[in-house]
Amino acid sequence: MKVLEFDEHHGIMKLHVDDEDDLWVLHLILKKGDRIVAKTSRDIGLGTKSRRVPMVVQLLVEKTEFQAYTSRLRIHGIIEDAPERYGIKGSHHTVNLDVGDEIVIIKEKWSKFELDKIKRQANKQGKILIVLVDFDEYLIAVPMEQGVKIVEERELRLGSKDENLLEENAEEIAESVKSYLQNYNAEVIIVAGPGIFKELVVNKMKDLKQRIYIDSVSSATIAGLSELLHRDVITNVIRDYEIAEATKIWEKIMENLSKDTGYVVYGKEEVKQANLMGAIAYLLVIEDLLENEEDRIEIEEIMEDIENKNGKVYIIPQDSPIYYQVKNLTGMVALLRFKIR
Repeated sequence: MKVLEFDEHHGIMKLHVDDEDDLWVLHLILKKGDRIVAKTSRDIGLGTKSRRVPMVVQLLVEKTEFQAYTSRLRIHGIIEDAPERYGIKGSHHTVNLDVGDEIVIIKEKWSKFELDKIKRQANKQGKILIVLVDFDEYLIAVPMEQGVKIVEERELRLGSKDENLLEENAEEIAESVKSYLQNYNAEVIIVAGPGIFKELVVNKMKDLKQRIYIDSVSSATIAGLSELLHRDVITNVIRDYEIAEATKIWEKIMENLSKDTGYVVYGKEEVKQANLMGAIAYLLVIEDLLENEEDRIEIEEIMEDIENKNGKVYIIPQDSPIYYQVKNLTGMVALLRFKIR
């Protein structure tokens, strides 16, 4: 994401969308009553016929829709400004925002939470490609703000562990990896697997400019991916991605809950009380809680106040490995600096 212009006094920010994660962040920060200016198209009647006409409109936002791992954000609202000749002011319309597009967002007031999300997204580093390999299968995944996206999962040709066949399989994986590097702007590759086959795969990628890390996991499957996501190598490599950090915080929360230490609170009311005392070190919030407009305003105020008191807030998307665990504890869970009772 690139911030092209920001007029703080008038609440106007112009952004360029670089990737899918940018769209997800915009889905989080756009709310009812905001205004956007963007390119779009609309069916316009011309006599007995109609045609789709490109134009720029200003939209009063009603809601947004985002499907994880797609390259499109749908922004629904009412047209406030558009070319006069089309007579469409006041009409309902949907702007489809894609990777590569630009958008102007106008807010009466930008919250600290919203500005921080934009700043972190604009300053983030390139993505990581995770490649799990074994003699007979491989899996390629990309950690994203939305969760971990599995982009390919395939079985390899079997038979005996023939040396030529292993070479061909390793070459196939390497070529597949290369095809994803540019699409996902990957700067780092993690290759992991249960045996020595991973070394052969890495050898086939020697010509790549990306930095390659090697690790061991029990299988080249989703179970192996889950295993890797809990490793220190992931924490070190993708420390700028909140998915790894939030998972670590969740593990601390579960440890404290199991020992009944008194350092965990959950539910909006308990979190609010803990925040009044300045006790919250970390807060996990599932994204669902930000979808209802009334709840969203109150929860954003809580999150902003926590960050003002040097706490850290993590929004947990539906595809996060810990989403359902957090949801089962009301969707709002905090780890405290000190006990409050």
